[in-house]
Amino acid sequence: MKRFLVFMLLMNVWAIGLTKTVSGPELIDINETLGVSIEIEGDNEYVERLEDDIPSHFIATSMPASCQQTESMITCSFGQSIQGKLVVSYNLLARGTGIGIIGTPRLYYAGGVKTIDFSRQYSVGRPKIAVDVSGDEMLLPEEEINVKVSMKNTGIMAVADAVLLLEYGENRTDEISLGPGEVVEKWFMLGEAGDRGVMRVKATVAWDNSSSSDTLEIIFISPSISVTRDVQVKWQAEGKELVKYIEVNYRARNNGTAPGNVSFQSGDSFVLSPSETHALTKTYSEFAPAEKVSVTDSRGYSYGVFSFEEETPDAKKGFFVLVYEYVASEFSPWLILGVLVGAIYFSTKFKNPNIKAGFLVLAIVSALLLYSHFSVGALRLPVFSPMSSGDSVLLQLPGNLSGFS
Repeated sequence: MKRFLVFMLLMNVWAIGLTKTVSGPELIDINETLGVSIEIEGDNEYVERLEDDIPSHFIATSMPASCQQTESMITCSFGQSIQGKLVVSYNLLARGTGIGIIGTPRLYYAGGVKTIDFSRQYSVGRPKIAVDVSGDEMLLPEEEINVKVSMKNTGIMAVADAVLLLEYGENRTDEISLGPGEVVEKWFMLGEAGDRGVMRVKATVAWDNSSSSDTLEIIFISPSISVTRDVQVKWQAEGKELVKYIEVNYRARNNGTAPGNVSFQSGDSFVLSPSETHALTKTYSEFAPAEKVSVTDSRGYSYGVFSFEEETPDAKKGFFVLVYEYVASEFSPWLILGVLVGAIYFSTKFKNPNIKAGFLVLAIVSALLLYSHFSVGALRLPVFSPMSSGDSVLLQLPGNLSGFS
Protein backbone atom coordinates (compact mmCIF):
# COMPACT_ATOMS: atom_id res chain seq x y z
CA MET A 1 0.00 0.00 0.00
CA LYS A 2 2.81 2.43 0.92
CA ARG A 3 4.55 1.68 -2.35
CA PHE A 4 1.36 2.51 -4.24
CA LEU A 5 1.00 5.90 -2.53
CA VAL A 6 4.61 6.80 -3.26
CA PHE A 7 4.11 5.77 -6.85
CA MET A 8 0.96 7.93 -7.20
CA LEU A 9 2.80 10.93 -5.67
CA LEU A 10 5.68 10.56 -8.09
CA MET A 11 3.23 10.34 -10.96
CA ASN A 12 1.69 13.74 -9.91
CA VAL A 13 5.11 15.36 -9.69
CA TRP A 14 6.15 14.06 -13.08
CA ALA A 15 2.83 15.15 -14.56
CA ILE A 16 3.85 18.83 -14.43
CA GLY A 17 7.07 20.35 -15.79
CA LEU A 18 8.88 23.57 -14.81
CA THR A 19 11.89 25.14 -16.49
CA LYS A 20 13.58 28.56 -16.24
CA THR A 21 16.04 30.29 -18.56
CA VAL A 22 17.84 33.64 -18.24
CA SER A 23 19.21 35.31 -21.35
CA GLY A 24 21.97 37.90 -21.32
CA PRO A 25 25.61 38.07 -20.16
CA GLU A 26 26.58 37.53 -16.56
CA LEU A 27 28.25 40.95 -16.43
CA ILE A 28 25.97 43.87 -17.29
CA ASP A 29 25.68 47.53 -16.37
CA ILE A 30 23.04 49.64 -14.68
CA ASN A 31 19.92 50.16 -16.86
CA GLU A 32 20.71 47.04 -18.88
CA THR A 33 18.32 44.08 -18.78
CA LEU A 34 18.28 40.31 -18.54
CA GLY A 35 15.44 38.28 -20.06
CA VAL A 36 13.66 35.70 -17.90
CA SER A 37 11.48 32.92 -19.34
CA ILE A 38 9.65 30.35 -17.17
CA GLU A 39 7.93 27.46 -18.92
CA ILE A 40 5.19 25.42 -17.27
CA GLU A 41 4.10 22.15 -18.92
CA GLY A 42 1.16 20.09 -17.73
CA ASP A 43 -1.38 17.47 -18.78
CA ASN A 44 -4.68 18.97 -17.64
CA GLU A 45 -3.07 20.10 -14.36
CA TYR A 46 -4.67 22.80 -12.21
CA VAL A 47 -2.14 25.59 -11.63
CA GLU A 48 -2.71 28.17 -8.87
CA ARG A 49 0.22 30.63 -9.01
CA LEU A 50 3.87 31.08 -9.81
CA GLU A 51 6.38 32.87 -7.60
CA ASP A 52 9.85 33.97 -8.69
CA ASP A 53 12.29 35.92 -6.54
CA ILE A 54 13.66 39.23 -7.87
CA PRO A 55 17.37 39.75 -7.12
CA SER A 56 18.09 42.80 -4.95
CA HIS A 57 19.85 44.73 -7.75
CA PHE A 58 16.92 44.49 -10.21
CA ILE A 59 13.30 45.40 -10.77
CA ALA A 60 10.93 43.39 -12.98
CA THR A 61 9.57 44.94 -16.18
CA SER A 62 7.46 43.83 -19.17
CA MET A 63 5.46 41.38 -17.06
CA PRO A 64 2.29 39.59 -18.26
CA ALA A 65 -1.00 41.09 -17.07
CA SER A 66 -1.52 38.16 -14.70
CA CYS A 67 1.66 38.97 -12.77
CA GLN A 68 2.32 41.49 -10.02
CA GLN A 69 5.57 42.65 -8.49
CA THR A 70 6.21 43.01 -4.79
CA GLU A 71 9.41 44.25 -3.20
CA SER A 72 11.20 40.93 -3.48
CA MET A 73 9.28 38.71 -5.93
CA ILE A 74 7.00 38.50 -8.90
CA THR A 75 3.72 36.57 -8.44
CA CYS A 76 1.64 35.32 -11.35
CA SER A 77 -1.90 34.06 -10.57
CA PHE A 78 -3.51 31.46 -12.85
CA GLY A 79 -6.31 29.47 -11.16
CA GLN A 80 -6.82 27.22 -14.16
CA SER A 81 -5.96 23.90 -15.65
CA ILE A 82 -3.35 23.81 -18.33
CA GLN A 83 -2.96 21.43 -21.19
CA GLY A 84 0.43 21.65 -22.83
CA LYS A 85 2.77 24.61 -22.21
CA LEU A 86 2.36 27.95 -20.47
CA VAL A 87 5.20 30.47 -20.78
CA VAL A 88 5.77 33.45 -18.46
CA SER A 89 8.34 35.98 -19.74
CA TYR A 90 9.58 39.24 -18.17
CA ASN A 91 12.73 41.33 -17.92
CA LEU A 92 15.05 42.15 -15.05
CA LEU A 93 16.21 45.79 -15.24
CA ALA A 94 19.45 46.47 -13.34
CA ARG A 95 19.13 49.36 -10.87
CA GLY A 96 22.14 48.95 -8.61
CA THR A 97 25.68 47.63 -8.80
CA GLY A 98 26.61 44.39 -7.12
CA ILE A 99 26.92 40.63 -7.42
CA GLY A 100 24.26 38.02 -6.67
CA ILE A 101 22.37 34.89 -7.66
CA ILE A 102 19.22 34.48 -9.71
CA GLY A 103 17.33 31.64 -8.01
CA THR A 104 14.64 29.06 -8.66
CA PRO A 105 10.91 29.71 -9.17
CA ARG A 106 8.07 28.09 -7.14
CA LEU A 107 4.94 26.74 -8.80
CA TYR A 108 1.84 26.14 -6.67
CA TYR A 109 -0.55 23.61 -8.23
CA ALA A 110 -3.15 21.08 -7.16
CA GLY A 111 -0.52 18.49 -6.39
CA GLY A 112 1.59 20.74 -4.14
CA VAL A 113 4.64 22.93 -4.85
CA LYS A 114 6.95 22.41 -7.77
CA THR A 115 10.55 23.74 -7.71
CA ILE A 116 13.63 23.12 -9.76
CA ASP A 117 17.35 23.26 -9.13
CA PHE A 118 18.19 26.57 -10.90
CA SER A 119 21.03 29.00 -10.08
CA ARG A 120 22.55 31.74 -12.22
CA GLN A 121 25.21 34.25 -11.05
CA TYR A 122 25.10 37.87 -12.19
CA SER A 123 27.28 40.97 -11.83
CA VAL A 124 25.95 44.51 -12.32
CA GLY A 125 28.55 47.19 -12.86
CA ARG A 126 30.83 46.85 -15.83
CA PRO A 127 34.28 48.40 -15.47
CA LYS A 128 33.78 52.10 -16.07
CA ILE A 129 36.48 54.72 -15.69
CA ALA A 130 35.55 58.36 -15.07
CA VAL A 131 38.25 60.82 -16.20
CA ASP A 132 38.79 64.39 -15.01
CA VAL A 133 41.52 66.79 -16.18
CA SER A 134 42.21 69.79 -13.93
CA GLY A 135 44.80 72.54 -13.53
CA ASP A 136 45.24 76.29 -13.83
CA GLU A 137 43.07 77.53 -16.68
CA MET A 138 45.01 80.80 -17.09
CA LEU A 139 48.79 81.11 -17.06
CA LEU A 140 51.21 83.98 -17.45
CA PRO A 141 54.15 83.66 -19.88
CA GLU A 142 56.85 81.16 -18.82
CA GLU A 143 54.74 79.68 -15.99
CA GLU A 144 54.83 75.87 -15.80
CA ILE A 145 51.88 74.03 -17.33
CA ASN A 146 50.87 71.42 -14.75
CA VAL A 147 47.75 69.28 -15.18
CA LYS A 148 46.27 66.54 -13.02
CA VAL A 149 44.43 63.56 -14.50
CA SER A 150 42.10 61.81 -12.05
CA MET A 151 40.67 58.39 -12.94
CA LYS A 152 38.09 56.41 -10.96
CA ASN A 153 36.72 52.95 -11.63
CA THR A 154 33.01 53.26 -10.88
CA GLY A 155 32.32 49.62 -11.78
CA ILE A 156 32.56 46.46 -9.66
CA MET A 157 35.22 44.73 -11.73
CA ALA A 158 38.92 45.52 -11.86
CA VAL A 159 40.62 46.95 -14.96
CA ALA A 160 44.17 45.72 -15.36
CA ASP A 161 45.19 46.95 -18.81
CA ALA A 162 43.74 50.44 -19.36
CA VAL A 163 45.78 52.92 -21.41
CA LEU A 164 45.88 56.67 -20.71
CA LEU A 165 46.53 58.90 -23.74
CA LEU A 166 47.31 62.58 -23.09
CA GLU A 167 47.09 64.88 -26.14
CA TYR A 168 48.29 68.52 -25.95
CA GLY A 169 50.03 69.09 -29.28
CA GLU A 170 52.24 66.19 -28.32
CA ASN A 171 51.17 62.73 -27.09
CA ARG A 172 51.94 60.83 -23.91
CA THR A 173 50.74 57.37 -22.93
CA ASP A 174 50.65 55.50 -19.63
CA GLU A 175 49.31 52.14 -18.48
CA ILE A 176 46.69 52.18 -15.72
CA SER A 177 45.31 49.48 -13.38
CA LEU A 178 42.18 50.26 -11.37
CA GLY A 179 40.31 48.10 -8.89
CA PRO A 180 36.59 48.57 -8.19
CA GLY A 181 36.04 52.05 -6.72
CA GLU A 182 39.76 52.86 -6.90
CA VAL A 183 40.98 56.37 -7.75
CA VAL A 184 44.34 57.06 -9.43
CA GLU A 185 45.74 60.59 -9.87
CA LYS A 186 48.67 61.48 -12.13
CA TRP A 187 50.41 64.86 -12.55
CA PHE A 188 51.99 65.94 -15.82
CA MET A 189 54.25 68.95 -16.53
CA LEU A 190 53.66 69.98 -20.14
CA GLY A 191 56.21 72.76 -20.54
CA GLU A 192 55.93 76.53 -20.13
CA ALA A 193 53.14 78.93 -21.08
CA GLY A 194 53.57 81.13 -24.13
CA ASP A 195 52.84 84.84 -24.47
CA ARG A 196 49.40 84.21 -25.93
CA GLY A 197 47.16 81.46 -27.28
CA VAL A 198 45.29 78.43 -25.97
CA MET A 199 46.46 74.90 -25.18
CA ARG A 200 43.86 72.14 -25.36
CA VAL A 201 44.68 69.16 -23.16
CA LYS A 202 42.67 65.98 -23.73
CA ALA A 203 42.97 62.85 -21.58
CA THR A 204 41.49 59.59 -22.88
CA VAL A 205 41.43 56.26 -21.03
CA ALA A 206 40.72 53.15 -23.12
CA TRP A 207 39.95 49.66 -21.77
CA ASP A 208 38.38 46.59 -23.37
CA ASN A 209 36.08 48.07 -26.04
CA SER A 210 35.29 51.21 -24.03
CA SER A 211 36.85 54.63 -23.50
CA SER A 212 36.29 57.82 -21.54
CA SER A 213 37.81 61.29 -21.93
CA ASP A 214 37.90 64.83 -20.57
CA THR A 215 39.32 68.10 -21.91
CA LEU A 216 40.92 71.17 -20.30
CA GLU A 217 41.59 74.44 -22.14
CA ILE A 218 44.45 76.57 -20.81
CA ILE A 219 44.63 80.22 -21.87
CA PHE A 220 47.97 82.00 -21.96
CA ILE A 221 47.46 85.55 -20.69
CA SER A 222 49.62 88.66 -20.33
CA PRO A 223 49.11 92.40 -19.79
CA SER A 224 49.47 94.77 -22.74
CA ILE A 225 49.41 98.30 -21.34
CA SER A 226 49.88 101.56 -23.22
CA VAL A 227 50.65 104.85 -21.43
CA THR A 228 50.29 108.30 -23.03
CA ARG A 229 50.96 111.81 -21.66
CA ASP A 230 49.44 115.17 -22.57
CA VAL A 231 51.00 118.43 -21.29
CA GLN A 232 49.06 121.72 -21.35
CA VAL A 233 49.37 125.23 -19.94
CA LYS A 234 46.42 126.20 -17.77
CA TRP A 235 45.51 129.50 -16.07
CA GLN A 236 44.12 130.08 -12.60
CA ALA A 237 42.63 133.34 -11.31
CA GLU A 238 44.09 134.70 -8.08
CA GLY A 239 41.75 137.61 -7.50
CA LYS A 240 41.97 139.44 -10.83
CA GLU A 241 45.47 138.18 -11.59
CA LEU A 242 46.03 135.07 -13.77
CA VAL A 243 48.58 132.50 -12.59
CA LYS A 244 50.05 129.98 -15.00
CA TYR A 245 50.46 126.29 -14.17
CA ILE A 246 51.28 123.13 -16.10
CA GLU A 247 48.71 120.33 -16.22
CA VAL A 248 49.99 116.85 -17.11
CA ASN A 249 47.46 114.14 -17.96
CA TYR A 250 48.48 110.49 -18.08
CA ARG A 251 46.23 107.85 -19.62
CA ALA A 252 46.92 104.12 -19.25
CA ARG A 253 44.92 101.34 -20.89
CA ASN A 254 45.27 97.57 -20.62
CA ASN A 255 44.58 95.92 -23.99
CA GLY A 256 45.90 92.55 -22.78
CA THR A 257 44.33 89.52 -21.13
CA ALA A 258 45.86 89.73 -17.64
CA PRO A 259 46.00 92.42 -14.94
CA GLY A 260 49.07 94.64 -14.98
CA ASN A 261 50.79 96.89 -12.46
CA VAL A 262 51.55 100.48 -13.52
CA SER A 263 54.17 102.28 -11.42
CA PHE A 264 55.36 105.90 -11.79
CA GLN A 265 58.90 106.82 -10.86
CA SER A 266 57.42 109.79 -8.98
CA GLY A 267 55.51 107.45 -6.68
CA ASP A 268 52.00 106.81 -8.05
CA SER A 269 50.95 103.24 -8.84
CA PHE A 270 47.78 101.30 -9.66
CA VAL A 271 46.60 97.98 -11.09
CA LEU A 272 44.82 97.76 -14.45
CA SER A 273 42.46 94.89 -15.26
CA PRO A 274 42.01 93.78 -18.89
CA SER A 275 40.16 96.43 -20.97
CA GLU A 276 40.40 98.95 -18.09
CA THR A 277 41.51 102.56 -18.56
CA HIS A 278 42.95 104.78 -15.83
CA ALA A 279 43.59 108.54 -15.97
CA LEU A 280 45.94 110.48 -13.70
CA THR A 281 46.40 114.26 -13.60
CA LYS A 282 49.39 116.08 -12.06
CA THR A 283 50.09 119.81 -11.86
CA TYR A 284 53.36 121.75 -11.83
CA SER A 285 54.32 125.42 -11.69
CA GLU A 286 56.79 125.82 -14.57
CA PHE A 287 57.35 122.60 -16.52
CA ALA A 288 56.44 118.91 -16.74
CA PRO A 289 59.39 116.98 -15.33
CA ALA A 290 60.75 113.81 -16.89
CA GLU A 291 58.82 110.70 -15.86
CA LYS A 292 59.24 106.94 -16.23
CA VAL A 293 56.29 104.56 -16.06
CA SER A 294 56.98 100.83 -15.69
CA VAL A 295 54.55 97.96 -16.40
CA THR A 296 54.78 94.57 -14.69
CA ASP A 297 52.54 91.55 -14.22
CA SER A 298 51.41 90.10 -10.88
CA ARG A 299 54.76 88.34 -10.44
CA GLY A 300 56.73 91.53 -10.98
CA TYR A 301 57.95 90.52 -14.44
CA SER A 302 58.61 93.63 -16.56
CA TYR A 303 56.57 94.37 -19.68
CA GLY A 304 58.35 97.59 -20.58
CA VAL A 305 59.07 101.14 -19.43
CA PHE A 306 57.51 104.32 -20.88
CA SER A 307 59.91 107.28 -20.71
CA PHE A 308 58.67 110.88 -21.00
CA GLU A 309 61.15 113.77 -21.32
CA GLU A 310 60.89 117.12 -19.53
CA GLU A 311 58.51 119.52 -21.32
CA THR A 312 57.87 123.25 -21.05
CA PRO A 313 54.93 124.13 -23.30
CA ASP A 314 54.28 127.60 -24.73
CA ALA A 315 52.30 129.79 -22.35
CA LYS A 316 49.49 130.67 -24.74
CA LYS A 317 46.24 132.15 -23.48
CA GLY A 318 43.08 130.78 -24.97
CA PHE A 319 40.01 132.76 -26.00
CA PHE A 320 38.15 132.52 -22.70
CA VAL A 321 41.29 133.33 -20.72
CA LEU A 322 41.72 136.52 -22.78
CA VAL A 323 38.02 137.39 -22.34
CA TYR A 324 38.41 137.06 -18.60
CA GLU A 325 41.68 139.00 -18.47
CA TYR A 326 40.53 142.03 -20.52
CA VAL A 327 36.78 142.16 -19.90
CA ALA A 328 35.12 139.76 -17.45
CA SER A 329 37.56 140.27 -14.57
CA GLU A 330 36.19 143.84 -14.20
CA PHE A 331 32.73 142.54 -13.30
CA SER A 332 31.46 140.30 -10.51
CA PRO A 333 30.36 136.88 -11.79
CA TRP A 334 27.12 137.25 -9.82
CA LEU A 335 26.41 140.55 -11.54
CA ILE A 336 26.97 138.88 -14.91
CA LEU A 337 24.69 136.02 -13.86
CA GLY A 338 21.97 138.54 -12.94
CA VAL A 339 22.30 140.22 -16.33
CA LEU A 340 22.08 136.82 -18.04
CA VAL A 341 18.90 135.84 -16.20
CA GLY A 342 17.33 139.26 -16.78
CA ALA A 343 18.16 139.24 -20.48
CA ILE A 344 16.58 135.84 -20.95
CA TYR A 345 13.50 136.92 -19.00
CA PHE A 346 12.90 140.17 -20.92
CA SER A 347 13.53 138.45 -24.26
CA THR A 348 10.32 136.54 -23.63
CA LYS A 349 8.28 139.60 -22.65
CA PHE A 350 8.75 141.79 -25.72
CA LYS A 351 7.08 141.01 -29.04
CA ASN A 352 9.19 143.41 -31.04
CA PRO A 353 11.78 141.21 -32.84
CA ASN A 354 14.50 143.83 -32.64
CA ILE A 355 14.12 144.27 -28.90
CA LYS A 356 13.89 140.48 -28.45
CA ALA A 357 17.07 139.99 -30.52
CA GLY A 358 18.86 142.65 -28.48
CA PHE A 359 18.12 140.88 -25.20
CA LEU A 360 19.20 137.55 -26.70
CA VAL A 361 22.53 139.03 -27.80
CA LEU A 362 22.98 140.44 -24.31
CA ALA A 363 22.24 136.98 -22.87
CA ILE A 364 24.83 135.36 -25.14
CA VAL A 365 27.51 137.92 -24.25
CA SER A 366 26.72 137.46 -20.54
CA ALA A 367 27.01 133.70 -20.91
CA LEU A 368 30.43 134.04 -22.54
CA LEU A 369 31.66 136.35 -19.81
CA LEU A 370 30.30 134.06 -17.11
CA TYR A 371 31.96 131.01 -18.66
CA SER A 372 35.30 132.83 -18.82
CA HIS A 373 35.07 133.27 -15.02
CA PHE A 374 34.37 129.58 -14.73
CA SER A 375 37.19 128.52 -17.09
CA VAL A 376 39.89 130.13 -14.95
CA GLY A 377 38.43 129.06 -11.62
CA ALA A 378 37.16 132.50 -10.59
CA LEU A 379 33.68 130.96 -10.36
CA ARG A 380 33.21 127.48 -8.88
CA LEU A 381 29.98 125.57 -9.16
CA PRO A 382 29.05 123.33 -6.20
CA VAL A 383 29.07 120.04 -8.15
CA PHE A 384 31.11 120.39 -11.33
CA SER A 385 34.46 122.09 -11.68
CA PRO A 386 37.00 122.00 -14.52
CA MET A 387 39.71 121.65 -11.90
CA SER A 388 38.80 118.07 -10.97
CA SER A 389 38.15 114.71 -12.64
CA GLY A 390 37.54 111.13 -11.65
CA ASP A 391 41.18 110.15 -11.26
CA SER A 392 42.73 113.62 -11.16
CA VAL A 393 44.38 115.70 -8.47
CA LEU A 394 42.08 118.53 -7.31
CA LEU A 395 43.78 121.78 -8.20
CA GLN A 396 43.90 124.29 -5.39
CA LEU A 397 46.51 126.75 -6.56
CA PRO A 398 49.13 127.41 -5.54
CA GLY A 399 49.23 124.98 -2.62
CA ASN A 400 49.33 121.71 -4.53
CA LEU A 401 51.68 122.77 -7.29
CA SER A 402 54.80 120.69 -7.53
CA GLY A 403 57.96 121.65 -9.35
CA PHE A 404 58.71 124.85 -7.44
CA SER A 405 62.36 125.67 -7.11
